[in-house]
Amino acid sequence: MAVISNVQYKSEGAIPIQIDHPTFPGAETGIIEEAKTNPKAFGQLYELHYSAILSYIFHRTLNRSIAEDLTSNTFFKALKALAGYKPNAPFRAWLYRIASNEIRNHFRKVKRRRTREESYHLMEWQNELNTVYFPKLEIEAEENKKEQMENYVQLLAFLQRLPDRYQSVITLRYFERLSYQEIADALGKRIGTVKSLLHRGLKRLRKQMDKINT
Repeated sequence: MAVISNVQYKSEGAIPIQIDHPTFPGAETGIIEEAKTNPKAFGQLYELHYSAILSYIFHRTLNRSIAEDLTSNTFFKALKALAGYKPNAPFRAWLYRIASNEIRNHFRKVKRRRTREESYHLMEWQNELNTVYFPKLEIEAEENKKEQMENYVQLLAFLQRLPDRYQSVITLRYFERLSYQEIADALGKRIGTVKSLLHRGLKRLRKQMDKINT
């Protein structure tokens, strides 16, 4: 699983995404309250969280244009629902939950058009390899980086075959590096449930990979 711990998304010509959480929750609370009556203030929340949400959606879809569209939908729906937001969980966790629903709805539409395997055939992902980079491999040979990225795409192909509940927790834990508590907040689940889903999801993921390698 080492390949999944060192991957980030970058849009063409952009600075690599930073997915750290805001370090000033008090100030963010004020922005949220202002944004409830002043849509312009929502732009600050957008700037704070856009990279993290885009990164999460990209890791679930491995498609730049789809990720950007679903991220836009996520923030649009967050803006519309902001008046009802209550700080029972961090704001970013609330955004992750909306994003997860957008991803789920996207895949449902895709499955109505064609099967998941056809939709995410490896050949369709080759043009997306340039949007993935590995910081620790910057000094390595180009062919090594290419091999690492191809391994990453293969891993995503396996991950896509898992039920959505496993995809969400694995992506949030190993790609977005959220804590168990953060994942629980994002998905509206208990920490024990998150740990159980991770354990079962990784077990199923390894089983799929072993079938190919044997």
